[in-house]
Amino acid sequence: MKAPSRQMWRRTLLILTIGCLCFTAVGGKLAVLQISEYQIWQERAQEQQLSNSVISPKRGLIYDRGGTVLAQTTEVATIIMSPGEIPAEATRVLIADELSALLEVDRETLYKKTGKTYSQYEVIKSKIDHALCDTFIDWVREHQFTGIFRVIQDYKREYPLGSVLSCVLGFTGTDNYGLEGLEAKYDSVLAGKAGRVVTAKNGWGDALPNDLRYETTIEAEEGSSLVLTIDETIQRITEKYLEVAARETGAANRGAAIVMDVDTGAILAMATKGDYDLNNPREIANPDLAAQIALLSGDDKSTAYLEALQKQWKNKPISEFYEPGSVFKVFTASMGVEEGKVNETTHFFCGGTYTMPGVKPMKCHVYPRSHGDQTFAEAIAHSCNPAFMTLGGMIGGELFCQYHQAFGFEEVTGIDMLGEARVTPTLYHTADAITPVDVATSSIGQTFKVTPIQMITGLAAVANGGELMQPYVVKQILNPDGSVEDIQPTVRRRVISEDTASRICAMLEGVVLLGAKNAYVPGYHVAGKTGTSEKTDKAVAAGARKDVVASFGGFAPADDPQVAVLVLIDEPQTAVRYGGQLAAPVAQKILSEVLPYLGIEPRYSEEEIADMARTAPNVNGLSVAAAQTKIRESELKAKLVGSGTQVIGQVPAAGEIIPKNGTVVLYTDAQSESATAVVPDLSRKTLLEANTLTAEAGLNLSIQGLGDQDGQAVVTGQSLEAGSEVPLGTVLEIQVIYQDTVE
Repeated sequence: MKAPSRQMWRRTLLILTIGCLCFTAVGGKLAVLQISEYQIWQERAQEQQLSNSVISPKRGLIYDRGGTVLAQTTEVATIIMSPGEIPAEATRVLIADELSALLEVDRETLYKKTGKTYSQYEVIKSKIDHALCDTFIDWVREHQFTGIFRVIQDYKREYPLGSVLSCVLGFTGTDNYGLEGLEAKYDSVLAGKAGRVVTAKNGWGDALPNDLRYETTIEAEEGSSLVLTIDETIQRITEKYLEVAARETGAANRGAAIVMDVDTGAILAMATKGDYDLNNPREIANPDLAAQIALLSGDDKSTAYLEALQKQWKNKPISEFYEPGSVFKVFTASMGVEEGKVNETTHFFCGGTYTMPGVKPMKCHVYPRSHGDQTFAEAIAHSCNPAFMTLGGMIGGELFCQYHQAFGFEEVTGIDMLGEARVTPTLYHTADAITPVDVATSSIGQTFKVTPIQMITGLAAVANGGELMQPYVVKQILNPDGSVEDIQPTVRRRVISEDTASRICAMLEGVVLLGAKNAYVPGYHVAGKTGTSEKTDKAVAAGARKDVVASFGGFAPADDPQVAVLVLIDEPQTAVRYGGQLAAPVAQKILSEVLPYLGIEPRYSEEEIADMARTAPNVNGLSVAAAQTKIRESELKAKLVGSGTQVIGQVPAAGEIIPKNGTVVLYTDAQSESATAVVPDLSRKTLLEANTLTAEAGLNLSIQGLGDQDGQAVVTGQSLEAGSEVPLGTVLEIQVIYQDTVE
């Protein structure tokens, strides 16, 4: 045998080398497939072998603290089609023609879906109600299409109260996952876990028969529910009065209000107006704005629409900054008292301006008038800028910044909601950079910014004795297994002493009694402070007035605080824009309903009791003389109409409320019962004018909100239409507002 030649050895070696390289490449690829890409190819194999249909979980409910449902999940249906089961073109056409009309879906889109013969899961329509679903099922049975279609249980989120609490609750998307508000913040708690129906498929991609047990169902897990600290009744009260105020003042940047339990930090109400309908969140709620957007086209229209949606969805109380204005004087006062710089009787002099080297004189809000000599308690009631600028100088920049931080104005509150605005040093003066002028302006609440939630949290600390609480809106989590997770109040730190807090509360009650009278609630000791802050960083045209935020922050009862309230009217368009005239009346109306609702008993002063209304006694059937005596005993007056000797009718009727010293008209014959009075127009009249006109008309006047000693108050509304005819003696209720110019 001939020995292998060198050429043969070379060929053999080349073949072996190529073989080794091929083996290495194949082995390497197998290693990649079986190790690093194992998960990917397993999923692809499952896709080929299994049909995987999602079963939607039932989303948890959201309740108010009393058990009222605020967000609920309604059972609906989703219709699925398996195009691979459609036998012929004629069936495709029939399905597209008839089903598109029945379900109100696009015909061409549906027809294209019927041609996806490789697919076993084409969604035809989601979230249809039971009535339409029943009609669809009848149609399927009629045409014997049971192998082509499936009905899968689904859920739809609904909000029974419409727009109530909209900016807090937020909403879900079509997939039932949270997009805004608490729905998004607590999505992992509320959403539950989706289930699946897994069906084996043959080599052609068709589902195998279910009777051969090739289908597995993994049940969906229901989500947990939330119980909020929000009280639906208090929320409705707050929204009712805020909405009226925002509309009547033309608040260009909306209005906001918060009601808080001062001892725990629990939010009882949080409102933004304008807001939106939770069941139609993508509809522009402001009709005027919607009409303006409708006139646009193209990108301009899309941009304006999206901006409008984002604005109406924003929860203003936690997401927007503003300069607090004179409401912040509560905290400047707390600093001064806590540090022993001032007490209630410390004297300050106001000459109308406050002067500092190198800057223009800074005016008091009453300039060119002045407050003259005043005690510190009086300076708070007067909201005197020079007095508080002087106090700011006494406190000093470093100490001011320490308290500014301690009250929580340099950090987020940590409220359990999405969207709380991030706090940065650009919003306030830092200790290493604050100047004497900065201290002066900051002491009256200007040249720095806070959020409403920061503001009311600070006010609550003064009200509760000095502890800064962490605000929260979720009270409990209710799990599907019946377990309950309770959320406990959190004390962040002590800011001032109980003694300081008590003294500030007493002085703030004096503010309402002497200055911010529009916040006065008969029978309750209300403490608070008004604010009217200019938007100093917002440019305006030459000669135009700057936009303002009119606000009021307070709490009640002043001697045992239970609830705090903060109201903001942002960019009012009215001629008068003081917080005392725009925001304080809103707070007054809220407190006048909330305090009794919470079971807080009124405690009337002797003066209030003396001025309280009376109940008309029943004098029907009595002689005129006996009726007159009985009416006098009730501290009321009697007016006879007719010539009879016996009372056959009376106005007001027995049991109706009538003002002290009001007149009960006594009718003594049939002819006299037809006597009527014409209701006068009392709009913008002073109380003296209103009393005179009402008396001349033969009517009784009932004043809502203020006592008749407040001569500077004017009428803003009346219960009976001007010019209408009513029986003599009818009670005409009027709403009045004090002409408060205190900032």
